[in-house]
Amino acid sequence: MRITPMDIEQQEFSRSFRGYNEEEVDDFLDKIVKDYEELINENVRLNEEIERMQEKLKEFSQIEETLRSALLNAQKSAEEMKGRVESEAKIIIEKAEMEAKALKQQVFQREDQVKNEIDNLRRYKFIFKEKFKSMLNLYLKMIENEEFEEEGNYEIKEDKVSKEKTGKLEGFTVEKDSKIEETEDEQRYQ
Repeated sequence: MRITPMDIEQQEFSRSFRGYNEEEVDDFLDKIVKDYEELINENVRLNEEIERMQEKLKEFSQIEETLRSALLNAQKSAEEMKGRVESEAKIIIEKAEMEAKALKQQVFQREDQVKNEIDNLRRYKFIFKEKFKSMLNLYLKMIENEEFEEEGNYEIKEDKVSKEKTGKLEGFTVEKDSKIEETEDEQRYQ
């Protein structure tokens, strides 16, 4: 079953103490929804374009058949004009065949481009998922290895907390006189 943009938007995650920043997760999911919708729309547009090209190819095939039929009728009805009609019909047929071949070639080229784009998007998706898994595993290891969670080992030093780290600490409440220091594990994973 494919995941739709609606599935991504409606996905709910359980809350836990010291979980991910909810706004960051929501913003990231919004970006994924937007990109996913764009990919779906592009895929639909490209499929419609392929269908239009196939319809044109069908029209040229019908024109070719019509021209062949006209050639046979012309041979039956006017024997004296046979040579002239045949040469004109051959020119028209050759032109129609050349146009049909050119159009067919364009359709195959466009189909190859679309397939390549789809393959590139699949590779991008795979790489993105692997990087995201790697990042999540890194954070999980960081969480599992945090020694400062032991009771009574909380210290916050405002002068050591950078702007980047304070952004990560938003949403947590800290007692008035308490300070948190970075452990060796945190420093190692940065």
